[in-house]
Amino acid sequence: MKIGIVGSGTVGTILAQTFSRGDNQILLSHAGGVASLLNRRAEFAENVSFGEVTVALQQPLVIVAVPFEVAPAVLHQVADYQQRIVVDVTNQFTADFQKIDTRPLTGSEVIAAAAPNARVIKAFNTLPHELMTGKVDGPGRRVLFYAGDDREAKKTFAELVKPLNFRPVNLGKLRHGGSVMQVGGGLGHTAFVQLDEKY
Repeated sequence: MKIGIVGSGTVGTILAQTFSRGDNQILLSHAGGVASLLNRRAEFAENVSFGEVTVALQQPLVIVAVPFEVAPAVLHQVADYQQRIVVDVTNQFTADFQKIDTRPLTGSEVIAAAAPNARVIKAFNTLPHELMTGKVDGPGRRVLFYAGDDREAKKTFAELVKPLNFRPVNLGKLRHGGSVMQVGGGLGHTAFVQLDEKY
C-alpha cells in the first residue's frame, strides 16, 4: 500500500521504519520540506521516499504523526480526502486542552472533522514509541488497539498491520474507542502481547 506519513519526529520515523518492513511504499514528509530530510536517507529502507506534506496527505493511507494542536491545520491543506484512510496517532495532553477544548468530542473526532470525507482510524497512540515497531521479546504479537467509524477502513487497517507482528484489537467507534484510548481514558501507555497465534 502507498502510505503517506506527515511528521518525521520520533513517532513518524519509527512508523516509517515499521511499515517499510511490509510490502508498502512509504512517503515521509516534514513541514521543512524534502530538503530537511535528505541527510537522513540512511535511516530508512529503499521503499521509504521523501515528499512534501501536501503530497503525503493525498496517499491512499495517511498517518498523522504531528502534535495534536497542529494536526487540524495540517489536515485542512486538503479539501476532500475522497474516502482515503487517515490514521490518527496523536495524543491530547493537558497542555493541548488549554489551547483546544474538544469536549464533548474525542480528539479523533476533532481530527475527523478536520479531514473532510476521510475515514479516520485511531491507533498506535497507546503504545510507547519504542514499542511501535511491533517487535516483542520472545513469542507472540504486539497488541495494537484501534478504533474507527468505517468498518471497511478498519478491516483494511487490521490486514495491513498483522504482517508487521501486531495483534489488532478493535475498540469500536471513535466516540467510545477513541475516548478510552486518549489521555485519561484508561488505556494510557499500555503494552500487551498476544501469545495465541490464532486470531
